[in-house]
Amino acid sequence: MRRARHIFDRLDWWDWDEWIASDLWSFDDGNAALLLTPLDLAEADALDATCAGVAWLRWCAVADGLSPATHLTNVFGEAEARLAAHGVCEVWCIVHPFEWIKPYLRDLGYRVVERLLTFQVEPRRISKTMPPLTGLQVRLARTADLEALCALDVRAFDEPWRYAPVLMQRAVARAFATTVAVYGGALVGYACAVLHGEKGHVVRLAVQPELRRRGIGAGLLCDVVMRLAQAGARSVSLNTQAGNRVAQRLYRRLGFAPVGEKLPVMRKVLTREAPGGIA
Repeated sequence: MRRARHIFDRLDWWDWDEWIASDLWSFDDGNAALLLTPLDLAEADALDATCAGVAWLRWCAVADGLSPATHLTNVFGEAEARLAAHGVCEVWCIVHPFEWIKPYLRDLGYRVVERLLTFQVEPRRISKTMPPLTGLQVRLARTADLEALCALDVRAFDEPWRYAPVLMQRAVARAFATTVAVYGGALVGYACAVLHGEKGHVVRLAVQPELRRRGIGAGLLCDVVMRLAQAGARSVSLNTQAGNRVAQRLYRRLGFAPVGEKLPVMRKVLTREAPGGIA
């Protein structure tokens, strides 16, 4: 099924092989498969270990020659019921505007709740129009920073967008660079970026809420863009929610410009009616 024509892939920091033996997989007689992962689970965890209220759709496929509508209904029904029985209340996913799975998700009760914008810049055009906060230090993240990174992440992001400790650890280990901003001896912001050939992408940018608009985010972003450029990146992109006007103003001020289509973010609310069933 890994070579099927209808595949949806949002594994991000994980590899497909890391999930294949997980009890989080739900199959429909080999005709369709999907992976719905609660926010706090690693690949080896059992579903009953979760305390998360949110799960993300990470991977889905339908065997060639079969009707996606019929088989997705079966496999999603089973998987969503299992998640709801373990306290998961919502399933989220990010799709491309014309991706094959989008109309089927809509038929299954998923709705667009927001959209992501993509901004991009050529590193040579980055504009350092705002001086960094006096005394601010930006350096590469260390293993000892993980606890502080997770605590900051909880404060900086709403639940669907947070990185659980296992995911943060994976991101720091696999990213091209994860940098932190230190001010007054405390970790007050971080950035995480990946590099694919000549294209860099800033996956995360977070600042302590009470210290925003003081140049910390700009300092982190300029620093990580320069690191990407030194490694060969000719363009650097990032995403932000369409409603996050403050972040968009920062990106534009630094030289980023919007590109491409808006990415729909879809969500389904799971409701337990009875044991083993969802509405």
